[in-house]
Amino acid sequence: MDRRDFLRAATATVATGYLVDTGSAAAVAAARPHRLWREYLAAPDHHPRIPNVSYAGYRRGERPLPRPPVRVSVTAFGAVGDGATDCTTAFNAALEAVGRLGGGVVHVPAGEYQLSSVLWVHHSGVVLRGAGRGRTTLRFTQPLAACYRPPARNEWSWSGGLIWFVPRRLREQLEHNDFSGNEGWLENRELASVTAEVPRGSRRVPVSSTEPFEPGRHVLLVADNTTDNTLLAHLAGDVPGTATYAWESAARRLRPELTDWVLAENFHHLRYPVEVAAVERDAVVLAQPTRTDLRAGWRPRFTTLGPVVRESGLEHLTIRMREVPQTAHHLDPGFNGPHFQAALDCWVREVDLWHSDNGFGLTSAKNVTLRDVLVGGRARHHSFICRVQSHDMLVERFAIPRATTPLAPGAVHHGINTEGFSAGNVWADGVMEGTFDSHRALPFDSVRTAVTVANNGATGGAGDAGPRWGARFCHWNIDVLGGRSHGVRLEEHAPYSAMVGVRGTSGPTDHPVDLAGELSTVADSLDERVWPANLHQAQLRHRLR
Repeated sequence: MDRRDFLRAATATVATGYLVDTGSAAAVAAARPHRLWREYLAAPDHHPRIPNVSYAGYRRGERPLPRPPVRVSVTAFGAVGDGATDCTTAFNAALEAVGRLGGGVVHVPAGEYQLSSVLWVHHSGVVLRGAGRGRTTLRFTQPLAACYRPPARNEWSWSGGLIWFVPRRLREQLEHNDFSGNEGWLENRELASVTAEVPRGSRRVPVSSTEPFEPGRHVLLVADNTTDNTLLAHLAGDVPGTATYAWESAARRLRPELTDWVLAENFHHLRYPVEVAAVERDAVVLAQPTRTDLRAGWRPRFTTLGPVVRESGLEHLTIRMREVPQTAHHLDPGFNGPHFQAALDCWVREVDLWHSDNGFGLTSAKNVTLRDVLVGGRARHHSFICRVQSHDMLVERFAIPRATTPLAPGAVHHGINTEGFSAGNVWADGVMEGTFDSHRALPFDSVRTAVTVANNGATGGAGDAGPRWGARFCHWNIDVLGGRSHGVRLEEHAPYSAMVGVRGTSGPTDHPVDLAGELSTVADSLDERVWPANLHQAQLRHRLR
């Protein structure tokens, strides 16, 4: 289904609460290439304001989403799609069996399947596939707090899912540590150090030894978050305001030596999974450019990636949670949609999710595509969560219809979220309510493009978690319904960023300014339609020629 088909389907279902992009495709097609786009074409990997997000999504957008063959049906393990039989044991047995066989599709025939606990995907290459949205329905009857474990710190308000893609060893560690400490990559044995400083946008990285590397191998690129705050300042574009920002208090959670926050370990380092494209005599060549400088003071190095779920997915079905009243903010019991954790090159395709506390989630994930997805029904906390160094995620052709119930007292709807050193992420071709959320901790290199938003949500994040926005946030061809700028117009807030073709607002966002002084951010062609219409799609086509 292409963009035109998607919007036609949204138009046909306005009565159920979709928002619709009312833009003229002809007007966009007739527009001249925007000047910033022409600048980007001259230096795609080094543009100061527009990040190169053409590497987002499954296999960096270089291959289509796969269609592996069916291996088993859940009915062979005792599942019955009668809407009454508890099928949790059968589903998990099928997922585990296919994983142990090396992967394949677990088919779920048409019907409604009742589930009372988590479905676990611990293996790579495992795909849960229904017979189509509206034909195959998974109905979850209990939240995580009831069926899995009570929340230690209300973590089900921002992590975990009732379909959970996570390596078994990571799950075991999380359970052992009561979901504190490291939430991402494990067993990261050092392979080689980086032997010279490398500027942002480079692919060739000199190393102390090339022996551990081979083309096609995924490794972890690591840089230390040092006490001089220079890495944090760099994620904020090294603008003048980083010299006067109160890092020790306003970003205390990002300073591990100053905080007792149970999740501080996730920010000891910047961690970025990369694939080795080639090995030279004294250097490795990466499959994509670096998103930051690699400076000697941060001790840049490569390590093993550790356990990971890769090439796994979820497709062609509907998920419905038992509809219960929404709770107050941060008290979600965990009626959460699919969650990808320590996952690489995975996907969701044609999945509708109804009545969730939180929708689709990513924690320390990389190159995940969510395509033709919907988060609807009663009011929800987050619709999309991108947290703890999740990189190069692609959400495209997505919908967040107007909630069927009002927000509960004390509740908040955030919308599409990125936070916590996450980079390279894209939301494209969407119709939604909520807002462009950041939960602080310096997310950077993010693009929202070709999105229509009824801007009624709110950004979040703890007051001591650092700036809301790092460098190179780009909002490109955005229609705002209702006139509100909150989270969308960032020209006075996000450093080295670009607000281009944002229509329907009258000024910058209402947030307090984090970084004082010159930000080197532009707002251009406001209340106009610019070309290219979809920035990510244009970047990908240009890179792949």
